[in-house]
Amino acid sequence: MSRSYDPRMHAYDDKARHAGVLYVLMIVIAVAFGGFLWQLYSVPEIPRIPAQPGPYKVEPPPEPPQTTQAVVEAAPAPADPSLAEQEVPFVELNPQPDPVAASPRFVANGPYVAQLAALQSEAAVSTAWRRLVSRAPDLFADAHMDVQRADLGSRGVYHRVRAGYFADRENATRFCDRVRQMGQDCIVAAR
Repeated sequence: MSRSYDPRMHAYDDKARHAGVLYVLMIVIAVAFGGFLWQLYSVPEIPRIPAQPGPYKVEPPPEPPQTTQAVVEAAPAPADPSLAEQEVPFVELNPQPDPVAASPRFVANGPYVAQLAALQSEAAVSTAWRRLVSRAPDLFADAHMDVQRADLGSRGVYHRVRAGYFADRENATRFCDRVRQMGQDCIVAAR
C-alpha cells in the first residue's frame, strides 16, 4: 500500500508543531516570572540604622542685635548757653566688622585653593577664568589661576579651575562665601 499525500494531515502536523512550541514558550515565561517573584520576595531584610536619641534639629543661635545708634535724649537747657551749641558725638553701639578686614587674603604659594569649576575642555579654562574675574575684579585682584588635570577614567578628563593661594582654610572659606554670593559654586580644597 502506498502512502498518498493528504493535505489535511500536513496541516494537522503543522498545527501540532506550532502548538508544542507555543506551550514550551508559555512554560518558559511562567518559570521566568515565578523566578522573578521568588527573587523579589526572598530578598533578605535590609539592615536599618536607628537614629540617635534626641532632637535631630538644633535651634540656631540667636542672631546678634542689629546696629543701633545711641539716642541722646534732649536734656534741659544748660545754664551756660555756650554749652548748648556743642554737638553731641555719634556713638555706635554695635559696630559692624570692617569689610576690608573680612576680605580673603591671598599668598604667593599657600596650601589651599578655591575650586570654581571642572571643565572637560582645556580650551574653556581661560574663558571661564576671564568670565569669573570680570564679574568680581576686586575679589580676584590678587588671585592666581590654578588648573588641576583630573583623569576620572570612564567619565573622562576634567580640568579643575581653581583660585589661589591661601595660607589657611579660613581665608579660602571667606573667598568661597563671597563667590557663592555671586551665584557661582565654590569648594575649598587642599593643594
